[in-house]
This record gives sequence, C-alpha cells and structure tokens, in this order.
Amino acid sequence: MHRAAVRFFWSSTRSILFSLAIFAVACGHKNAAVRPPAAPTPPPRTVAPAPRKEPPGVATVTPPAAPATTNAGAVPLMPSVSLNKSLRGPLIRIGLTVSGEDLKISAAGDFVLVEKTPETPRRTLAGQVQVRLERPAASEGEIYRVQVAALASQEAAEKLGQQLSQRFSLPAVVHESTSTRTKQVRLGEFASRKEAQEFVAGPLAEAGYRDAFVVSEVGEAVKGEPTLALRGADGLFRLSRAGYLFLPGSDASYLRLNGKPYRGTLEVSLVSNSRIVVVNELGLEEYLLGVVPAELSPVSYPEEAALDAQAIAARTYALKNMGRFRADGFDLTDDTQAQVYGGVSLEKSGSNAAVQETYGIAIYYADSLINAMYTSTCGGRTEDYSNVFDGPPVPYLKSVFCTVEGAAEASEANVSGNHDLDQVILAADGTPANRELELARVLGLTTPSQMAPEIIAGASAAEELKSWIEKSRQLGNRSDQERTTPELDITSRAGFIRFAAERLFGARELEQRISEADANYYLNNFTDGASVPASARHAIAYLVQRKLWQPYPDNSIRPNESIRRGDALVLLVRWILSIHPEVLKTGLSAEPNGEIAGEHSKSTLAIKRGNRTEQLRLSQDLRLFKITGDRSVPVTQLRVIGNEKISYHQKQNSEVDFLEIELSASGAASDRFSPVAAWQATITRTAAADKLRPLASGIGELLDLKPARLGESGRVVQLQIIGSRGSVTVNGYKARNALGLKDTLYTLTRSRADDGTVAAFTFDGRGWGHGVGLCQTGAVGMARAGRSFEEILKTYYTGIELRKVY
Repeated sequence: MHRAAVRFFWSSTRSILFSLAIFAVACGHKNAAVRPPAAPTPPPRTVAPAPRKEPPGVATVTPPAAPATTNAGAVPLMPSVSLNKSLRGPLIRIGLTVSGEDLKISAAGDFVLVEKTPETPRRTLAGQVQVRLERPAASEGEIYRVQVAALASQEAAEKLGQQLSQRFSLPAVVHESTSTRTKQVRLGEFASRKEAQEFVAGPLAEAGYRDAFVVSEVGEAVKGEPTLALRGADGLFRLSRAGYLFLPGSDASYLRLNGKPYRGTLEVSLVSNSRIVVVNELGLEEYLLGVVPAELSPVSYPEEAALDAQAIAARTYALKNMGRFRADGFDLTDDTQAQVYGGVSLEKSGSNAAVQETYGIAIYYADSLINAMYTSTCGGRTEDYSNVFDGPPVPYLKSVFCTVEGAAEASEANVSGNHDLDQVILAADGTPANRELELARVLGLTTPSQMAPEIIAGASAAEELKSWIEKSRQLGNRSDQERTTPELDITSRAGFIRFAAERLFGARELEQRISEADANYYLNNFTDGASVPASARHAIAYLVQRKLWQPYPDNSIRPNESIRRGDALVLLVRWILSIHPEVLKTGLSAEPNGEIAGEHSKSTLAIKRGNRTEQLRLSQDLRLFKITGDRSVPVTQLRVIGNEKISYHQKQNSEVDFLEIELSASGAASDRFSPVAAWQATITRTAAADKLRPLASGIGELLDLKPARLGESGRVVQLQIIGSRGSVTVNGYKARNALGLKDTLYTLTRSRADDGTVAAFTFDGRGWGHGVGLCQTGAVGMARAGRSFEEILKTYYTGIELRKVY
C-alpha cells in the first residue's frame, strides 16, 4: 500500500473523539477499554471433540497495547458461534483487498451508515448501497507511471501487469520499447512525480521491486480531486472525500462487501493516489475465525491438535504484528502479506472450535511475543529464518526436522506376503522378472504347476503360447478382430514377438507407426538385427520405439532361438499393462492405525484414491513387492506409515492378491501427507530469463542457473544467475518467487538444445512456502500421531512457552 500518500480523516484528535462518540452511540454503551478484562472460561466446542487439557504452565500475562484504532462496538455473529463481547479480544483493523473503482455494501437486515465528517447523523439503511470512486474530467497533460520491469515476452509482461494491478489496485500497461525491443511493464497513473516516487519507495520496495523507477508520459491527466460517491435506495446519494463507516444493525447480523460477509464494521476511505481502501474492524478472536480455516482447512485436515496449533500461531502473529500497516490506516492485510483472512464465508465449526478452545493463548520467547511465522509444507525440515530472509538469526525460528521422536512407530503397520518363486528369476534382457511372473499367475495366465523355475526356463509349445496371447487380449480389453500375417514359427523369439504384438497392438497400428526406414534404423543398431525375419521387423521396431521391449544384455535379439516360457510371460504382462493400465489400480496408503491384526486373510490396508479412503481386504496368498529405484523386488514383509504409493490387483471377491509398494520420498516426515510434499516444475531458459530480469538486470543473455549456497534443510538460499555479460548471486527465496516455484527446497537439472546451450531447467522439489516456523501439514501429521498442540508448537518454535495473554 502507498503509505506516505494515505491521509485518513481519523488523523486529527477532533476526528478521533468524534468517531469514538459515534461508536458509543451505535453500541449503546461507553467506550470499551483498550485492554479487555480477564477472560472467563471459553464456551465449549459446538462440535463434539475429544476432551482436552490445557497445556501445563500456561500463564496469564498483560496483553500488548492495542493499536490506535476506534472501538467498533457491536459485531455480528455466526449463528453457530456464541462469543460474548468479553471473549472477542482486542480490536484489530484488517485492510481488505478490493479491485476496481466501485464496491457494494449490504446486509441481511438493516445496517447503519455514518459519514466520516463531524456532526453527521447516523442513517439506517436497508438493501444495498454502492460506493464508487468518481474522478473529475481529464484533460491532456503529463502523467507519471512506475516502470517495474522490462521483459522480452509479451505474454510474460501482460501476466506480470495483471499480477501487479491486482496486488496494488492500480492500472497496469505494457509499453513496447523499439530501442531495446522489450515489453515494459508500467504501473499507476500518478498526478505528480513525488506521489509516484513515494509509491516506489514504499509499497513497491517492500514487495521486492527495488529496481522500479518513475517515467512520465503525455496522456489524460486528471485535474481536481476524486470523490467517493454513495448511492442507495430511495434516492440516497452522498459525496465525500472523507469516506464512510458502516455498522451492522445488530449483534445477529453482519455486513457484506461485494456479497462477501464480514463480522464487525466496514470503513471505506479514499487515499490520495485515488484508490479505495476498505478496513474491517472487529475483535481479534472473531478475526481468527476467518483466518484459521483460510490457512488450514478443517475440511481437509480436521485434526484438532493441528487446528489448535494453527489458531495459537495465527493469534500470536496478529498480536505481534498489530500496527504493521498503521500508516495505511489498518493493522494487517487480508492476504499473504500477513495472514489470509476470508471473513464469515470461510468459517467452519472445527476451526471455530479451535479458536474458542485456545482463547487468549499465545507463544512467547524470553518474555516477548514471537513472530509466529508458518509455512504450508516444509518438505521434511524447516529452515533458519536468517537463511531465507537475509536477516539476523531469530533464536526460535531455527531449522528443525518435521517430526517428533517415535511419531512414525506409533502409526506403523506390518504387511506380509507370500511368493510363488523363492529365488530371483532374470528375464532375457537381464532385469528381474519375478514381478511379471507372479502377476501372470495372479492374472490367470499360468497355473501354480507352471511356476517352478525349471518350467519357467523351458521352451513353450505353440498352443500354450497362443492361449496366453488370447488371454492377454482379454485382459487388455482387446475384443476387436485383429488380422495377422502368415505365421513364422511362433515358438521362436521373432515369431512370438511378431504374432503377440499384432494380436495385442494390431497389425495396422504397427504398419502405420513404423516405416521401412524406421525398421532399418532401429534394427541395424543391434548386433544381429540383420537376421530378423522380414515379417517381424516392423513389430520389433515398434516395440523398441515404445520402450516395450529390450534386447539381451549383449545388445542381441537372437530372433531364431526358442522363446522361453518366462520371457513370453514377462513380455505379455508388460504389454497388458501398457494397453490397459487399469489392470492394476493405484493410490496412496492412508495412515494406518497400528499393526494389522487378526488372521492374515482378514487383514486390511487403508488406501486413498482421490478424495476417498477405503479399506482393502488382503488375501492370504498376497504377493508383496517393493519398488526400489526402477526395480520391483519381492519381499515377505513391509512396514508402512502412510503416503506410500501403491499398485494392487483385486480378485473377484475384492480381496487384494497382488500389492506393490513404493516407499514415500518424504520418508517419515510429518508433512508427507501434503499434496505438495514432492513436486516438479520445468521452465524454459527464455521464460526463466523474463522472470528473473527484475533481479538480474545487466547480465546479458541468461545462460545458466546454479545453487550458490544451501541452508540447513538443503534449501537453495542463494542462487547464482549466470549471463553472457556477467553473473549475480541473489536471495534464493526472492528467486523462487520470481520463478513461481513452490519452495526453495529443490534439486536443479538441465535439458540442453542441439547446440549444447541450456534449453530448460527442471526443479525437483519438496514443500510449499518459505519453510520457516510451523509446518502446517506437518502439524497435521503430528496430530495424527497423537501429539498435542503444545508438543507441535514446541517442535517448530525452539525454546518457546505458551501463555495466556488475555
């Protein structure tokens, strides 16, 4: 926000006294004290949580001084929440995000309008009023804009302009420079250079755009003063530069801004750079009702201890940062500059209960409120504050592992399996074949008597091979009639591959996809490719191109050798899964409740598929495999803790008879259940250059990116940007924001163009956010492991204590 340009009517002593009087009349009582009295016992949860105990050693302390704000008095309540006035906490003023030059105020019942001018009577309204910024007529003259960036791409420039316009509520234009051949992103329409410079030094610099500068243009310059025009029913019309104050008609109602409901009062003001500012004033505890569900959804994460920890962290942050935006006329914003606040529409019973249960509790370090920062997903370990934000060390914001001792063991479960083969069998291409062979048995291609190693290694008869191929067609949902070319000897490798490929993929598919030149290209690069019969060349080339077949380890095909039973089954199973992957269902394991108990045939495993969690019944003859790297190996037992990737096959009675598990890349971290515990992003070099130009001007053409320094958690805390005319090392978190990455915890790889230059950067990452302080999804994992909100908070904030502030 433009701090230096903000001039509110409340700045004079006379105005403050007047507004306090207005509030006293509206609320029907005298001005409330800034410091609320000691709180009575909070009301019980409106939901039915498990009984909880207040953490030991929670002391009552004097609350911090509230900012210089007016007393909002009566505030509306959600019908499901019963907060009396003594439980609303100190008043807090929230700057609401608005876009455009008009807004609408309404309420379910009557509400009150007070113009912010002396001796203006209150007016009771009904329905809806519109407040619009009325600008005086424009004439040609000099206007001033702020140039934020110069980008090569029109698309990137327009996208940045939209983001800046939404963030600062100012018009953005893209100016094309013919001399530099860049697209210049310019913001605002300021009437004076001084006003534009104040915007550069204030809000833009705070947002990280420190290279912005003021430019002048000839255009339509506005002369005169803008005004706020209010229109309503029954011919209501008002003009004011001071602004308007709206109060709810009763404690049972709330105001709506553009249809969105809010507790407390709404104050509409005009700042000197011709922007509308709306401030929502309400009790801090009521404010938290709209913060906690915005920051940690109780629908997705209903764990009470995690919601309690979030409520305490949000309360502490608000108390610590009260007055942060005082120059703008409010305490905090409603977005990620502070804490996301969504008003009444986001409130949920679970998060409401967390706010009420933790009423007045805040976090202290060395007798002072902490700056309770938090992040969505830390990727297994948080980071030191100083490494992320280039500031001095903060003793309670240190890098810690996102887990508590013994948390994984408390929720582990054993899964046991049996196997048809008691030794490792290798396929012709040298890879382990046990997975495919046992899956062939599960799918009904073979019988138990055919699973002996000596039988698998032997040659198969033509009729046996044909029956397997036809069964594979059924499993692959290939019901169409496929023609086949005149047969080779189907018991030879070339003959089997050609016949099976035509039956499963279609002779026409092979002909359309593979030309004679393609076949020669692929087969001539094998040691014995010339010996492949002509009728099999297209089939083998097709499978090579689709990576569905591999040669022997010595790069030979051996087309005329007899096909072994095991090799035929391995190929058929791989091809079945390629044309009909749904043969194996996939999902994530849900967090188990402990050891899988009872008779093995009645054991179950919880699995998440999308938004659903179901219990899978495990067969007594379960085949169990573990994915390690690019291999799947048979195991007799696995311990799962949740969030492992699984593939499985179910029999007709729904029992799982084949289960394949890939251990979580997040290990035992408590945030492993987050959907962004692991992520990947690829950005072309050209796009990266556009995004990073504001941070690295003057280095020429972008050539490469290199992590220059890693933090305690492995985060890239400094990134080197290498150009054709030099390089610069920048803060890793600022680079992350510019690139649009989820976090700075990533490894960086590159793909190269034919000339050897970098074509694109691929970021394989973990986590989401800045990585400092409380990990929100980690708190959920800890809550699921039975940890209390006190244990959760003391894990992420080092050396802290919890106290009652009011």
